[in-house]
This record gives sequence, C-alpha cells and structure tokens, in this order.
Amino acid sequence: MKTMFNIKTHSALIYFSLLTFAFILCPLSFILVSCNTTEPPPDNDKPKPTLSLSLDDTSPTEVWLNLTTTDLELPNEIILFRDGDTSQIIALTESEITLYEDSLLPSQSYTYNVSSEKNQVTSNEVTAVTMDTTSHNFTWEVFEFGEHGNSILRDVAIIDESNIWAVGAIYLKDSTGANDSKVYNAVHWNGKVWQPLRIVEEGFLLAPEYSIYAIAEDDIWIGGSIPQHWNGKTWTFWGGDKGYEGGFYINKIWAKSSNEVYLVGGNGNIRYYNGTSWRKIENPVGTGGTDVDLRDVWGQGDIVWISGYEETGETVLIKIENVLAEIVFSENVINNPSQFNGTIRSLWTNTETHLYLLSSTNLYRYSNGINDEITSLVEFGESRAWFERLRGNDVNDLIIAGYKSSIQHYNGNTWKEYPELQDEFKITFGLDYKDNIVVVVGEDYRSGFFSKGFISIGKN
Repeated sequence: MKTMFNIKTHSALIYFSLLTFAFILCPLSFILVSCNTTEPPPDNDKPKPTLSLSLDDTSPTEVWLNLTTTDLELPNEIILFRDGDTSQIIALTESEITLYEDSLLPSQSYTYNVSSEKNQVTSNEVTAVTMDTTSHNFTWEVFEFGEHGNSILRDVAIIDESNIWAVGAIYLKDSTGANDSKVYNAVHWNGKVWQPLRIVEEGFLLAPEYSIYAIAEDDIWIGGSIPQHWNGKTWTFWGGDKGYEGGFYINKIWAKSSNEVYLVGGNGNIRYYNGTSWRKIENPVGTGGTDVDLRDVWGQGDIVWISGYEETGETVLIKIENVLAEIVFSENVINNPSQFNGTIRSLWTNTETHLYLLSSTNLYRYSNGINDEITSLVEFGESRAWFERLRGNDVNDLIIAGYKSSIQHYNGNTWKEYPELQDEFKITFGLDYKDNIVVVVGEDYRSGFFSKGFISIGKN
C-alpha cells in the first residue's frame, strides 16, 4: 500500500507541476509573440505625395511647364507624357522645376502630365497651345537725308505710322544754296513728309543727338550729352536742377513710365530718373563695376537689362532689379573662350524669364531664373553682315539689323532676309518695331566727300 501511495503522490505532484509550468508559460508566450512583430503598424496619417503641373510659357516651337511636388521622396524619377506618350524621363532632385519641350509645331495643341511610378502618383493634365508664326511680308520705303558734311541717324522711336521721330546729325543747305553749318539733330514724320528739326540743348547749344525713347506722343526722351524731354509742345532740358550728373554721351534710353527712366552711356554710366530727380546707379555696388561703354537697355516688369561692349572684345551684361545692379556676364570674348561668339551688341525681352541677346553673328536666349542657361538660337556666320540692333513685338516676331543694311525677320520658326535693302555702303545704328511697323536708321557713306543719314520703313 505504501508503494502505491507513493506512486499516486508522485503522479499528482507531476501533474501539479505541469499545470503550474503551463500557467506561467502562457503569459510569457503571449508577451513574446506580441513583441516579436517585425513590420511597423501602418501609418494612415502619412500624406500622399502630389505632383502639380502648370503652364509657364510657349513659343511657336517650344513649351515651358512648371512642376511642383509635395511630400515626394527625392531624388525621384518622373516621366513627362505628351499626348499620352512618353516624352521625357527626368531625374528629379528638387521639389520645384521648369520642364522644357522643343521641336514642336506652331499653332498646335498638346496635352501634358507627369507621373512617378515609384510612388504611383500622377499629376493633373495641362493643355499647351503653341504660338502661331507671324508674317514675313514687309513692304519697304527708304528715305535719305543730308546735302553736305557727315550726316547720320542714330536712333528712332515709333509712336504710330503717322508719328515717327529719328535723331542724329543732318547737314543741309540754307535758303541761298550754301552749306548750312548748323546741324539738324532730329527729323519727324507726320505721315506724309519728314521735317528736319533743331532741338536746342541747355545754353542754346545745338549738338547731335544719340538716342530717343517714346513713352507716349507727349512723353518723349532724347539724349546726347544731356537728357531732354518732350511734353507734346516743347523740348525741355531735364538735368541740372534735378540732380543730373553727366559727363558722358547717352547711347540709349528705356523707360517703364514717366517715373522710371534709364539712361546708359560711355564708361559704364547708368542714370535713373524716378519722376522727381536723377541718381547714378553703381554697376554694381561692391564689385568694382565696369567701365565698358554701355550700348543698349531694355526692361520688362521689375527687371532692366543693359549690355555693352568695346571693339577690343570686352563685353558686359548687367541686370537691374529694385534699382540695384548686378553684373551677370563680363568677359573679353576675343582673349578668352566664351559662350558668346562676339560681343553683346543689343538685347530685347517681353518677359522676366527669357532675354534675347544679339552678338555680331549670333542670336542667344538667356533663361533668367530658370537655369540661367545661355542658348545659341541661330548663327548667321561671319560671311553675313555684322548685326547691331535687336527689337521685337513678341518671341515670334523679332527684327535684327546691322551692317550693309542687312535686315532679317524671325517669325517664330523661320528667318527671312530682305535683299532689296542690302547695301555695301550702309550701316544700321537704330531700330524700333511696333505693331506692324519697323523703322531702321543709319548712315550711307558711299560718297567720299560726305555721308547721308537714311531711314527704311517696313510695313507688314
């Protein structure tokens, strides 16, 4: 009996021990299972990446698109689709970029969107309509001025087809047929005839004029050694009593309004009129500036651009914003390798992002604020006439003019030259283009004894 008891007692103890172990093990197992999760719980609050596409600008053959991303992991690879087909694969490293498409057709509608396969996200669709081309069909009329001496016209301003001003130095004969030594420094077109004019500077000084800019028919600025202003009735010296500091020839004028006028000239000089007084703009402050002769100025919005050059090869591009100057480019293009073929002769723009620059043989576009690239759009070649002046109505309507009276028009897709105007003895100095009227002015030096000023008017 004792043995059996021992056996039962032992079995009971074993059973009790197993129950106790199981009771202890179960909570421990629950803890171990609960703490052994390798994947984090889903984060339902994490924002989903987005791609937002918008249209920036177009030309007849190009489109610029703005892409903005939020919460997209960078770097990333995105696909640009045009009309449903892959157009570009882009390595994206920034949350905001500008996308560029070229080799498109004029006056054509294209649909764009972008997608990130990695994040399975697609942008909105954007429709871009490229610009149409403009007409090359100009008809031309040419006028000449000067009967002795060295007559020349340097600049021109169009109000409308019946109101055009040109400035320079014209020498004519007097009423007796003798050579008149007093210069006519302007001519005015009233729609029927050209009238020679003498605009007197301060102190009754009569001198050649170099530049002109028209804001309106009763708000015109001209410059020689000093600025003068036309109010629709009289010309008035606009200098000393308003703090004007001269000492240079005014090569070019541009004005945003009567209260924002810019003059540029020799030795890097820039003057600014705010509607009350003149001030000198350092070019730019703190960097030594430039003493290169400044030859052209044009602005759009809050940005003003100035270019200059010397025949030695020195050239400069200046940007003015908030009346503060910054040198964008300064180089001797003859002595040093440069992205420009030749010096910067002229410039023009109608946006704050795309600036067109003309050298003697090339037309360039500077992409301000996008990627700051300077792109050569066309190379005319050394065998062509050197070009001196650029103006336009839009990116599909540009005119360039230069030596040998060479004039070319860009319609957004193709160039056209006008051989009927070409002349080995003519040099173009000034150009204005407004609506369907283009006017170029310059000098005809075919005579060995005297030169004439000339004006060519084209109507489209």
